[in-house]
Amino acid sequence: MRTLFKAFLAAFILLVPSVSGAKNPFKVSGTATLQSAYLWRGEKVCEVNFNPVLEASVGGFTAQAFAYLPFDGSYKEIDVDFFYTLGPWQLHVADYFIRFASDPAQENFFDFRKQSTNHVLEGILCYAPKTVPIEAKWFTFFYGDWIPEADGSRGRTSFSSYLELIGYHDFEKAGRASLVLGASVLKGPYTAYTKDFAFIHTELRYTNTIDLGAVKLPLGVSWLLNPYARRVFMNASVGVSF
Repeated sequence: MRTLFKAFLAAFILLVPSVSGAKNPFKVSGTATLQSAYLWRGEKVCEVNFNPVLEASVGGFTAQAFAYLPFDGSYKEIDVDFFYTLGPWQLHVADYFIRFASDPAQENFFDFRKQSTNHVLEGILCYAPKTVPIEAKWFTFFYGDWIPEADGSRGRTSFSSYLELIGYHDFEKAGRASLVLGASVLKGPYTAYTKDFAFIHTELRYTNTIDLGAVKLPLGVSWLLNPYARRVFMNASVGVSF
């Protein structure tokens, strides 16, 4: 799996000079965000955290590196996402490195062995038409998320999936309001591998970006309900991007 990860990175680097040019300039951007909580697919992963994002794109190809780093040190997540955009479609391959402070094993970012890795790989398909204010996203784990055996060992790949539908309204220069609905499909970690289907994410979200010229200030607030777990969360964020 380490070889696969390196292959994705090498492919993106090799594609840059071949597709870059006047019509397809190479672009780099970054964002640093402070969040009151990290909310993910119906759950609160950690409390106040720092979320840096670095993005490079050329033509339809984009590579992102981002992290979630809570101030209390309880959790660490470092992610890499490679995707290709073609019209309203996006196809992603993402790698999530997830580690809790309570994990007794020594941290090793390059460990992709089944019984010890902290990496989860996911395939993602997104559809976002420009003419209709909706987005549809399908996520499937294909490595790193296994259904646990009775003895606690890692069994077969779960292929757990998550379906997300987003409806939104843009207020011209006053930001965007969104309604997000998410469901767990096939037995997965969102329901402790007990349900083949469950609604786990209902969210009201508002985002806006204040343009200051060379830099921008992205802002956001959200209210999230997990109908399956019967839990409610809120989040607010402020950042700076270039």
